[in-house]
Amino acid sequence: MQLSHLVQSIPDGRRLHFHDLDIRGLADDSRKVSRGDLFFAVRGTALDGHRFVPEALDRGAQAVVCERDDCLPRPVPGLVVEDSRRAMALLAHAFYGCPASKLLSVGVTGTNGKTTTTYLVREILREAGMRPGLIGTVGYSFGGGQHPIGQTTPGALELARLLSFFVGADCRSLVMEVSSHALDQHRVEGIEYRAGVFTNLTRDHLDYHENFARYLDAKAKLFEGLPADGVAILNRDVPESLALAGRTGARCLYYGFTPGAEVVGRVERMTLDGTRFALALGGGHYQVDSRLIGRYNVSNMLAAAATAHGLGIDAGAIVSGLEGLSGVPGRLERIQADLPFHVLVDYAHTEDALQNVLSTVRGLVRRRILLVFGCGGNRDRGKRGPMGRVASRFADRLWVTSDNPRNEDPEAIARQVTAGVLSGTDCTLELDREAAIRQAIDAAEPGDLVLVAGKGHEDYQEIGGRRIPFDDREVARHAILARKKRKGGVGWSPPPDN
Repeated sequence: MQLSHLVQSIPDGRRLHFHDLDIRGLADDSRKVSRGDLFFAVRGTALDGHRFVPEALDRGAQAVVCERDDCLPRPVPGLVVEDSRRAMALLAHAFYGCPASKLLSVGVTGTNGKTTTTYLVREILREAGMRPGLIGTVGYSFGGGQHPIGQTTPGALELARLLSFFVGADCRSLVMEVSSHALDQHRVEGIEYRAGVFTNLTRDHLDYHENFARYLDAKAKLFEGLPADGVAILNRDVPESLALAGRTGARCLYYGFTPGAEVVGRVERMTLDGTRFALALGGGHYQVDSRLIGRYNVSNMLAAAATAHGLGIDAGAIVSGLEGLSGVPGRLERIQADLPFHVLVDYAHTEDALQNVLSTVRGLVRRRILLVFGCGGNRDRGKRGPMGRVASRFADRLWVTSDNPRNEDPEAIARQVTAGVLSGTDCTLELDREAAIRQAIDAAEPGDLVLVAGKGHEDYQEIGGRRIPFDDREVARHAILARKKRKGGVGWSPPPDN
């Protein structure tokens, strides 16, 4: 694409040494530049991309977008802008032919529930024949298969490329998780969402946003960007929804358990095998039998139903879509044990998410909850003690272990977690996560439930800047097999308590 055509989407940019060029690609990492690329100098939290402009030019970049012209070591075509991140997103969409304009797009934001809600919306869009693509924490998908992407919301360049791929594959709609980081960093600039969905807001990412008000401000950007004919899907049970309603020009549609919402649910029955709930929607009343469990998951289903209703999808497709989702990777995912106890793996890594999961299973198991969990390194330290406190309130036995310690000392993290554990709790500090999972499964007795929380679908441990292969689900499966061999095979159970 010609540079002169591309930069028309940034009319207020200041042009330097400008002459027309054929731009062959886009890059914001100097190590990944190819000859003929346009390079974006982006300021990050740890590194400033302006420092790497000379390297990008040496590798073949032929033009630069930057925030200051003193980064250019020689006269090359440049565009000086106020915000490189925002310009990068807009130029990326222009480079790929504005793919977002060809998709009906739904963005889902909130602290917890984003992944499950996007999966539910996707199922409903499928039922409605709208050929949806999905982007989120677990990865991206269209049709069959799931592909990892490494971030809840990809960077602007990868996101534009993915949307172009979806359009080329005859995708007609898009549902994606939109993180607070992505909103704050303009990664989704250039996408006009027909619907923005808010799940909830609890403590998380304060290492980045610094305080709760700034965290909410970041989430609000999704709703501020909705068009007048769009729809804001808001949780009536969450007080922050009122603040978001005041920051959007779109129509607001509320869901929840609270009377007065347009889409209302009432749980009728729940077991470890699923949930039955009553759904009031658009003047009609429906019974939904879902394989998901937990009141919080019913809230996610109400969010998905409200989204589809706001988009004009009929109730039949909505109910079929809700009932059609069998599960989400790493979200209360059951590990087949063929033993007289249950093993579940879940992504819960915040105080609120852990409480939701534990309070759900607490009422569904006959005996004890054995919990393996930890807290991530180089993230909000203030949630570690509260997570330990929540764990000890709901679980009978704890193993506090490593969970992506990154560049922090794993033992120091674990001790900050155990500092919040209530006195008298049976709590083991075991930094070897594999050993902790094995010990919990070995300790399980008939009627117990083993919950491994924090990593869910992730297939790595992040330690010292390296990602080491590690999957809670596979480790649990191996521990179950080892126990069967040791204890005498399938169906073995320990003798009853005296």
